[in-house]
Amino acid sequence: MTGFYRKVVGDMSAEFVDFMLFLVANLYNLLMVSIFLSRTRNLQKIEHDFGLAAVCLAIPLVAVLLYNSVTGRDLWLVGLPLPLIIFLGLEWCLDYLLKLDFRSTRWLGPYLLVYYLGLFGMIGYTFLVGKLYGFVTLATYFLNLFTSFYSYSRVRHGSSSR
Repeated sequence: MTGFYRKVVGDMSAEFVDFMLFLVANLYNLLMVSIFLSRTRNLQKIEHDFGLAAVCLAIPLVAVLLYNSVTGRDLWLVGLPLPLIIFLGLEWCLDYLLKLDFRSTRWLGPYLLVYYLGLFGMIGYTFLVGKLYGFVTLATYFLNLFTSFYSYSRVRHGSSSR
């Protein structure tokens, strides 16, 4: 290993990396709650900013994925963050780079599939590293899901622009 690489990876513990993923997963769920609630109040600037913050969470997720793969951790711990990383990349491209209104097209189904796979991956990862982490993540997931349904019942999501 190079000196820099050894210093960075050597100073991180698996427990720290797992806790970081736990924080990211729950922060993501809470950001989605904030996005859905801001839609019901027609606060587009706030929705946009929360969405951008959510997309930026791909950075620590990539760090977790790289750490887990380089240190030879269990394959589940390598693969479970991947769907959310893919989703966040897709989100950044579609909503922030290309600014496409795709939510009212046939692409919404595959988009939502990757979204929920990403959320399930975070729940699975956190349960693998600890029951408490898993149950907390599951609770914020259900809060995310509830506010999504609430928002959809109030304003529909297809006409939103983030």
